[in-house]
Amino acid sequence: MHEVLLTAAERPWRSALPAGLAATAVGVSVEVGERLCDTGSAGKDASGRAVLFGQLDRYQPGQEWAARSHDSLTAAAQAIEQAERGFFGLFGGLCEVAFAADALSRNGTRYRRLLDSVDGPICASAAGLGDAVTRTPAGLPFAAFDVISGMAGMGAYLLGRRDEPRVDPALRAVLTGLVALCGEKDGLPNWHTPFTAMVPNTPMSRSYPNGVLNCGLAHGIPGPLAVLSLAESTGVSVAGQLEAVERVARWLVDHRADDEWGPNWPTGVGMPDATGATAAYGPTHNAWCYGSPGVARALWLAGTVLSDKQLCDIAVDTMTAVYRRPADERRIDASPGLCHGVAGLLQITLRFAHDTGAAVFTDAATALTTQLVQMFQTQRRYGYAAIAETGPATDDPGLLDGAAGVALALLAAATDVLPSWDRTLLLA
Repeated sequence: MHEVLLTAAERPWRSALPAGLAATAVGVSVEVGERLCDTGSAGKDASGRAVLFGQLDRYQPGQEWAARSHDSLTAAAQAIEQAERGFFGLFGGLCEVAFAADALSRNGTRYRRLLDSVDGPICASAAGLGDAVTRTPAGLPFAAFDVISGMAGMGAYLLGRRDEPRVDPALRAVLTGLVALCGEKDGLPNWHTPFTAMVPNTPMSRSYPNGVLNCGLAHGIPGPLAVLSLAESTGVSVAGQLEAVERVARWLVDHRADDEWGPNWPTGVGMPDATGATAAYGPTHNAWCYGSPGVARALWLAGTVLSDKQLCDIAVDTMTAVYRRPADERRIDASPGLCHGVAGLLQITLRFAHDTGAAVFTDAATALTTQLVQMFQTQRRYGYAAIAETGPATDDPGLLDGAAGVALALLAAATDVLPSWDRTLLLA
């Protein structure tokens, strides 16, 4: 009798941790959840709390988590209704509330009226932006195409809603725009951002006075690469999509900034100066937002849809190099959060553990979970401090930088509940 081999998508999600550590991690997640209940009904960061409470309800049904999730989503929807609906970003915009509603909809059986009310403006904005980028794909600011504010984030949301009739044209317009973005002219990739299109007086603009090709998953070309790859894996494809995936993946491989531990990436690659020379700022920290873990995940997704073992091997080698680096070289170990901290590295690690079954990833997940548990601070309002890249530590209840995101990663490591919420990070 032949063994039936399941694909990663078909394989059930399982905890990557020893039983004792899993129980501890769940306890910390529950404690964070209880503390987050005390934030009141304020709409700020309510979407992240709603998603966390929803995951806790899936793990511990019948314990008030469902009601708390509903209340938080209601607060988030009210806040976005009162604010300007002109910002559609996946983090802080209309797509954030929509994503939370979809994640909590129980396969479309709940929040249908809310989703219907937000899908219309989101689809209209996404289609318009996709068409505009298709016409003029080169030299855009990061916010036009990135995960946080732009097309890649919109694409992440629309992919989850792709079976809705009015979503499909908007999704295809976004994918078509991203394919155009991934092209090049006269040897210069379209996804370059000129200095004049960068936010003034930022570390990025100061580091790249001639403009930059951004290499971070949060704000750079790995985000569009991940969206195009995920779309291909779900059967949604537009003209030139696979070619765009291969072009960007090869460009990223060609612009590595390896160190003594293995593959690594810079924050970005500078555009040529008057002499034709370029500069790369980095390697940067090893986080989700910038650095090799986020790039590795995008390359893995690309390698999977291209059936390219070399790309997948590079992704695995990149992650194992991260685990070998000492903390001062990894440069994330003081921060617990998803964006540029330990929780983000843990969530990426969990996805690799699920997809490969390799012991290096389950071992790393155990080490990272242990580290996160030890970072819990009883005296902090939510148990975890949000550590900005610059500035003091704060008490942040949110998903991307705050305690809700840390608790979600701990739950993903410690339970058999599928972390479908991490589509918002473009990890799966």
